[in-house]
Amino acid sequence: MTKRKATTTRALFLELVLDLVIFAVCAAICLQVFAEARLESVRSAALSQLGIEAQEVAELFKSGADGEASLASLRNAERDGETITWYYNQELLPVASEDASFVLTCAIDDSQRVRQARITLSENSTQLFAYDVSSYRSAGGDGT
Repeated sequence: MTKRKATTTRALFLELVLDLVIFAVCAAICLQVFAEARLESVRSAALSQLGIEAQEVAELFKSGADGEASLASLRNAERDGETITWYYNQELLPVASEDASFVLTCAIDDSQRVRQARITLSENSTQLFAYDVSSYRSAGGDGT
């Protein structure tokens, strides 16, 4: 084999190895991007479902006194005075408070004619959203 042909072969081999390394690095980056996209998709779906549950809590609260009893009877509700709390993990399964990734809270203020509740959703101790719901109390004392 001539010296020139050996040099050309080595250069071609080196180029192929460098191409392979660049391809491997790009593939690793793409896999990380797709993994992050999957995690964000799962989180987004969980937040959508929790938004639906928060709306259900708001509607039950607005329905009156019977609605408040229904709130406390919802799956895995924990009542502490005028606050009702639900704890969920990443898969939206009900869990104990120390294992929770998501926390849905309904704090009820029943001290006035207009009953109010503040519904909040938190993820890992970071509040994602909060909104207030009002319900009028009829003259008889029950909510309408």
